[in-house]
Amino acid sequence: MAEKQQFQPPSTEFLMRMGYRFSRTLLNHDNLCPENYLWRAVVVNALEDCMIVRGDRKSSTFKQSAHNWIITNCKDFDMVCNWAMLDPDDVIAAYKNALKQKNIKFTIKHVMWSKYNSLSRCSNREPESRRKRLLKCEMKKIRSKVKETSNYFVSTVFINVVA
Repeated sequence: MAEKQQFQPPSTEFLMRMGYRFSRTLLNHDNLCPENYLWRAVVVNALEDCMIVRGDRKSSTFKQSAHNWIITNCKDFDMVCNWAMLDPDDVIAAYKNALKQKNIKFTIKHVMWSKYNSLSRCSNREPESRRKRLLKCEMKKIRSKVKETSNYFVSTVFINVVA
């Protein structure tokens, strides 16, 4: 007989960073089916991506994407939260609180890589070769600055989309 799979709770560090109230809601198992656990894992994964501290481009991109997905409260985010039996407003409030408490931080490198990725998207869409060259030149400058920059934290709290 197949054994019912247990819910794998997030790490203690994660729960502490997200706050007592949200952690209690997240760990509540009342009337949940396996699909709800799956969607809770998606929400937890996005929140964990926001906690990334590494400053490389790939990690910064994951962090920025997850942050923007949560902060914009888009239709997809609402659906995933509802499927996870979580109130999207509660998730956003807990996330913003974690930002304000500096439990989730952004570094200068994260912000610079966000700017670099934004320019890269613009460059890929740009039909004019002269403008494309200017964008590539700006990207090259940012890339060299990122390599020179230490991975210190920004004091600004990001409660908006990181561009």
